[in-house]
Amino acid sequence: RLRCQVEEPDHIVILDPTLTPAVDVTSGLKPGGWVIVNCEHLPELPGLDNECRIATVDAAGIAANHGLGARTNPIVNTAILGAVAKFPGIVSLESVVAAIEVRVPAKAEQNVLAAREAYHAIREIDRLGRL
Repeated sequence: RLRCQVEEPDHIVILDPTLTPAVDVTSGLKPGGWVIVNCEHLPELPGLDNECRIATVDAAGIAANHGLGARTNPIVNTAILGAVAKFPGIVSLESVVAAIEVRVPAKAEQNVLAAREAYHAIREIDRLGRL
């Protein structure tokens, strides 16, 4: 189920790829918008008929490797932000790191490392599922 009222997003971040087969998460996505999926392998994404760009990053694995949350329930927020920073015009990696250093009270170093790793680990996928 969609839990927000955004009808025409510029970009979409999918934290739980198991939800994508049931819902057209790209509905209303503006042409040229990014779909960033927290996964190792691209899941089924119905409705990809617009001109979006798709990327994946294993934010859960990165967060778990840096001790962010439990291994079975990692906290992916800073890894996802690091991945988002890879794309021009959204936010810079330097801004993400600065925000973590100022605003994250616990495990700031691990969060910075996770953001940096995700920035470098994100992979753009073409329409045929190739890197």
